[in-house]
Amino acid sequence: MYPSSDAAQHAHQVASVGSRGAPDAAAANPVDPAEPRPPGAPDLPAAILQSWQRCLAQPGLDPFSPREPEVLDAGRLRDRTEPLAGLLRLAESELGLLLESFGGSGYAVILTDAAGVILRHRCDPTLERELRAAGLWTGADWGETRLGTNGIGTCIVEGRPVTVHREDHFLRQNIGLTCSAAPIRDPQGRLLGVLDVSCCAMDHSRAGQALARALVSKSASILENQHFLRQYRAQRVLRCHPRPEGIGLPQESLIALGEDNRVLAVNQAALTLLGGGERARLQGRALAEVLAGNLDALRCGVPGREGSIREFQDQERGGRLFGFVYQYRKPARRTDLRVPPAPAAVPASVPGGGADLGHLETLAGSDPGMQQAAARARRVMNKRIPILLHGETGTGKELFSQAVHRASDRRERPFVALNCAAIPETLIESELFGYKAGAFTGASREGRRGRIAESSGGTLFLDEIADMPLPMQSRLLRVLETQEVVPLGAGQVVRVELNIIAASHQDLAQRVVDGRFREDLFYRLNGITLHLTPLRLRGDLEEIVLKVLEAQNDTGQALGVTPAAMAALLAFEWPGNIRQLRNVIRTAVALCEEGVIEVEHLNLPRLPRTAAAPSVPEPQTVSAPAAAGPLSADPLKAAELEVIRAGLERHHWNISRTAASLNMSRNTLYRKIERHGLAPR
Repeated sequence: MYPSSDAAQHAHQVASVGSRGAPDAAAANPVDPAEPRPPGAPDLPAAILQSWQRCLAQPGLDPFSPREPEVLDAGRLRDRTEPLAGLLRLAESELGLLLESFGGSGYAVILTDAAGVILRHRCDPTLERELRAAGLWTGADWGETRLGTNGIGTCIVEGRPVTVHREDHFLRQNIGLTCSAAPIRDPQGRLLGVLDVSCCAMDHSRAGQALARALVSKSASILENQHFLRQYRAQRVLRCHPRPEGIGLPQESLIALGEDNRVLAVNQAALTLLGGGERARLQGRALAEVLAGNLDALRCGVPGREGSIREFQDQERGGRLFGFVYQYRKPARRTDLRVPPAPAAVPASVPGGGADLGHLETLAGSDPGMQQAAARARRVMNKRIPILLHGETGTGKELFSQAVHRASDRRERPFVALNCAAIPETLIESELFGYKAGAFTGASREGRRGRIAESSGGTLFLDEIADMPLPMQSRLLRVLETQEVVPLGAGQVVRVELNIIAASHQDLAQRVVDGRFREDLFYRLNGITLHLTPLRLRGDLEEIVLKVLEAQNDTGQALGVTPAAMAALLAFEWPGNIRQLRNVIRTAVALCEEGVIEVEHLNLPRLPRTAAAPSVPEPQTVSAPAAAGPLSADPLKAAELEVIRAGLERHHWNISRTAASLNMSRNTLYRKIERHGLAPR
């Protein structure tokens, strides 16, 4: 848990804040961050003291009483996630990059909505259990009114980056955590969500959190800017900065322009650059009232990669800034790409308008092993025979189960999924069997039906069944035998029609031998066992890549994959793992700017040397001088580094000319210069 000295210090601090007056009085007279700390106040940042005062005024929040986070069920979590689908797609890559920045130091990267509900989290797999024990998992509500002072909830209230270090937390149960969080806002300044990094390690000092807060703030700015450019992709955007080299970096200012050169929206950096205040001060004003300079050139909407950087002046403050107008332009179609075949008919329900991966034939592809699994599933799916799926983590067991459900006679009834490894032991019973209103402390006033009752007549998918606690195995076995379920706290029996598909990446037979899984339940679930082929062993991998690209393409235009990128995808030794392939393709779709997925857009942990492209794209045929420093071990990255270095030196580090010669935007070139650490010799 935490050292007793920390607990004692926390108790003393809470007592000293509480002794300043009644909670209502404390709330009415919060600590002003600009004022000196009152005599006797604990040595905590002013923002933390303010948060504690709010918590003391919150009924039901006791710093010494354990309080579990509310965890949203799948339906409510889906309702929270859908409005932020665009942001979540953009965030996939940034979450991974941010996690890599902490390099195995025990941090988890978390993205929440504006209320503090965790929508995505990334961490080292070895930390999953520890983070779940702390309550940091998808669906958990970390709002300040629910769990007191914490990085996520307090960032939402403060509206700015915060660090909540160990005993800064209001609840004693959380003083082992260290959290740094930053807000993410939309172009109108409304809160979209919070980006947070948290760890359970006890050896992190408060001073060391400055870097964590800086990194998470930088990533939040990147996501804000990407979201801004995506929302205003149909308009011109003036991208500017007080220094020319700052354009394209996270600190750049963005000003969206209407056809009449009036300001539609600004990001936070632009608002600060132009004097601060409310966004309404700038929105709707003619750009000529805000900036001085050659504004006529901005009316033509020259695309960013062809425009040139111009100098402007702030009308009110007189400061200089440099910028160019960027406007998204649909790229010309290339003929050297692998492009998914257009479907004959696109169902309106398919996300993104692309291929639907939820069909057995699509998932089976032309791989013999998967075709056999699909054929056997079809033989038993309407005969109430339990199906046990075995395959490595990420092989698409849930996707396969959904496809079986959709192909069965039960397709109009519910498909309900439960990951037995992702739910704490204390909650799995109520999740499975449901509970009556008031059955236990913290129970919903309306009660809950439970996953078994929700799936009645449809399909119940139990993922990672091997991790189900033994007591729950006994209760599940009884439900299978009687087709009856009794919710917690209720005496009334509920009849169910149960059809189960269970899945595991572990050897259940061996777990039976080890005494960790009930033998009778194993035979109940093992009506037929289907083995799913790992992605790296499939003979139709290129076909699967194109199908996944078609399914994840939400851009409204055709996308292609270069030969180099396809070679990298085929050479990568996927650890399973259709889920990882979907994430990689989804990220690449969000990152590609020309309608073409290049190697640089593939967020792979490593690219094997065998992934080198069979042929080198035209810009890379330029002969380059010997490198001044060490090259990457990856031949593709090394070749890219030398081509960019040669282009920059040939054009004397003129960014516009170099970008034009390499057929890329200046923004892309700036990112590559920063990524490779290039500088003029």
